Parts: sequence; C-alpha cells; structure tokens
Amino acid sequence: MWLNHVVRRGLDRDPDALALRDGRRDVSWRVLHRDVRALARRLRNDTLPGSRVLVLSGNRVEVLETYLACAAAGLVAVPVNPALTSPELGAIMDSVEPSAAVAEAAYAARLADLYPGLPVIDIATLPELPDTDGEFPEEPGSSMADPVLILHTSATTGRAKGVVVDQRSLQINALSWLADVRPEPGTTFLNAGPLFHGSVVIALDHLAAGGTVCVLDRFTPQGCLAALERWEVEHAFLVPSMVRLLLQTRSLADTDLSRLRLLLHGAAPMPADLAREARERLGAELQTIFGITEGGGPVLTLRPGTRAGAPPVPGAVCVGVPMLGAELRITDDQGREVPAGVVGEIQVGGDGLMQTYWKNPEATADVLRDGWLNTHDLGCADAEGRVWVVDRRNDLILRGGQNVYPAEIEHVLRQSGNVADVVVVPLSSDLWGQTPVAFVQPVAADRFDPAELLQLCVDGLAPYKRPTHFLPLERIPRNPAGKALRTELREIARQTLTADTEQTA
Repeated sequence: MWLNHVVRRGLDRDPDALALRDGRRDVSWRVLHRDVRALARRLRNDTLPGSRVLVLSGNRVEVLETYLACAAAGLVAVPVNPALTSPELGAIMDSVEPSAAVAEAAYAARLADLYPGLPVIDIATLPELPDTDGEFPEEPGSSMADPVLILHTSATTGRAKGVVVDQRSLQINALSWLADVRPEPGTTFLNAGPLFHGSVVIALDHLAAGGTVCVLDRFTPQGCLAALERWEVEHAFLVPSMVRLLLQTRSLADTDLSRLRLLLHGAAPMPADLAREARERLGAELQTIFGITEGGGPVLTLRPGTRAGAPPVPGAVCVGVPMLGAELRITDDQGREVPAGVVGEIQVGGDGLMQTYWKNPEATADVLRDGWLNTHDLGCADAEGRVWVVDRRNDLILRGGQNVYPAEIEHVLRQSGNVADVVVVPLSSDLWGQTPVAFVQPVAADRFDPAELLQLCVDGLAPYKRPTHFLPLERIPRNPAGKALRTELREIARQTLTADTEQTA
C-alpha cells in the first residue's frame, strides 16, 4: 500500500514536521496519520471494500487526507469539480454509484437531491472524528493493483471520462519525480491548482518525498504571492497563465520570494519571453513538465538549464525527455514509428498508465493499445531525443488538404506587444473545409488591432496558414488546469461569424 507507506514513513521520520498546510490548518505527520486513520475507519463503517467515495470540495488539506484515507480503507476516491452543473455531477454519480461522500457542508443538499440516501461526511469535521490508538489494519486496504482514484478528465473536447488510477501508478510517478525533479525532504511545495484535477499527483509526489504541501484555496495573483512569501515556498507548480498574472501584479516588487528555487510549469506552452521574464523577476529556475492524466501524470520533463535549440516547427514547444519509468514513441497514422524530425502522434508507455476509463471500453480501446497510450498530441523528436509538442490532434486544422497547426499561428501572434493571450481554432468553410480563426486577448481594450495582427501573419506565415478572422475577447476561457476551452471557442466562432454573415446578407 504505497500511500499508507508514505504516511507511515513521514510519521517515523519526523512526526512533528509539517506535512500539509493551508489557510485554516497546519497538519503535522502525526496529525495526518491520526486524521487518515480516523476517516478510514469511519468510511469502512459506511461502505464495502472497493466502493467509490465521492469527494466534493474546494481546495483544502482535508481533500488530500480524504484520498489517503480512502486508500487506507480499500476504497476508491472520486474527486469532482464543484463547479459542475447538476446534470454533469449527476451523470458522474450515476456512473460511479458512490457508497458515501466526503463534501463541504454547502454541497450536502445538492448531493441529497441528486442521490437520495447517500451518507455524506462534512469534510470540515475530519479533525474532530473519533480515533482509537493502533495502526491501519492490513485488510481490506488497497493493494498496489487496486484502483484508488477515478480522476475525471477536463473535457475540453467532449464529455468527461473517468481515469482509473491504481497505487502502482502513483508510486511510479513519485519515484520518477524524485529522480527528475529531486525535491529534498522538507521541501515546501505550493499547490495552486485544483485538487480534483490529475495534477494532484504532483502534490502526492512532494508528500512522498517527505516535503510540506501547502494548499492554496483558489488561485488569485495576490493570494498566490502572499502564500509564496508567508509559507517560504521553495517549489511551486503553475500554468503559464498564472505566471503571467503574477508578473503583472503590482505587489510583486515588494514580495520576498528569496526561498523560491524552482518553478514547475505545464498544461500549456510557456512562451520564451514569458519564461525569461519569470526567471528574472521571480528569481527561480524553470522546469517544463508534460503530463497527461491517463499516463499517470508527468511523463516528460525539460530540466533547468537545458538548451533546446530552435524548434523544428515554428510554435513547437520542447518538453524534454521521458522521466524515469516512462517510455515514449512517435508514430504515424498506421502506428509505425517515425524518424527524428517527422511530426506524428506522441505515445507513452510504462507501469504508470491508467488501468482504463471507468465503464467506457470503447474510449479505452481508442487510446490504449499493446501497452501504449496515444496522447493524441502531435509532436516530433529532435536529433538529441528531446520531444517537441506541436499541437493536439483534435486541434489540427485541415485547410484545403494542408495541415495547419494552431500553435504555429499563436506563436506568430504572440510576437505583438498588444497580445496578452491568443488561441486559434478551426471554423468550417464551404470553400476550404476549415479555416483558422484567432481569438485574441489584448493587453488593454483599446490595443486590439486586427490590421497589425494580419500584417504579422502576412510576414510570418504562408497564405494558407493565415487566420481569416481575428476576434477580441476580454479573457481567453481556460479550465482550472490552464487549458484553453477550445470547444467553447469553436462554438463562439461558429455563432459569431454565422451571425455576421447573416447580417451582411
């Protein structure tokens, strides 16, 4: 039982050292052991081994305690995004058929309406649960091959799928993290992302290293800076949009970030100019992480100081080499490996892969085959074996029979000082099949200049790659993991541009 061992080892090493921290509580390894044991025993009274436990809460240390308690009790934690609509939440509950829930009190009535009779434990009361002395019983706790989490995908391109994760996957990822990120015992790590998301494995990795995991309730630039300073954070994981907001915050100049040594980033491309500014103003090294929930979390990394060279395709992002325990290959449409420099689909292998999509064998067969997971990301390897991500297969634009990579257009448009963020999506075209549409978030409302953007594309892109429309947005919509909501943007483009056409006609 890997997660049980993590708690036990922290207790044995230094029981009074901090394991978890948020704005409400500091939790030592001794207290963590007590809380996990107490909740595990409570859950066993309400459920049978292997049952699913819904976890519905904002960020707080008790969410991590709940995951650990479910593993200790031989149960499967099913974290869900509290922002889901009732139909979305109800669909997940109907699928996993939970036997119990651990949730914030504000959601109890909602759960009762959706799933009458479901036992619900108020997550805020975990420190008050009664406990008796003794260790976790060995049975029926989760074995290494038993499911321990069902993490639902962010569903940027369709309905969320439940990724079934076992303890072996968590162990493999933690060992690779120790080898390739190298956190020392006692390292203070800031978790700024949502704990219901697949990136939660990074928090568990730091916990396995004997570090202190600090949980931010929700990300705001000012709140994040205050937490970095107050908790003397040494490692943090942020998405590029978060980094940009930190750099735009006035109080940054007066914030003491002298303890921050490593800024890990992923989920979206980090523009080179943003990376340079982050190094200079935050005073930390940057490390790229490429991960996928179905692959067990982080699988590729570009360590600080690595010189990647020029991208093989404009706009491509270097994500480094496979982490310890991960395998990688790049294939064509027939599943054959392609040589260096040729763009294909990125596939990963290893013992950290998901077991399956919950109750979805068709979707599982689409991505898992012969021990390889098709990430549906397009990329290539360079002569040194480093991997470059070009785009998502689903985001590829086919214009007049030619491939157009949104990342290449976005790269050109980001060269404008008037552009804060940009995402390119396809729009159906009777003439060309598809045509690129660029959504642009200007640095200020009066700085949106379509003529300037078009000239950049004329200067930097072949004619078939140039967007036919530039649409301004106050803010590019992104999910909690920092990924652009491209499905939503496609629909906005379809409705907006269809309406324009009708008005013109």
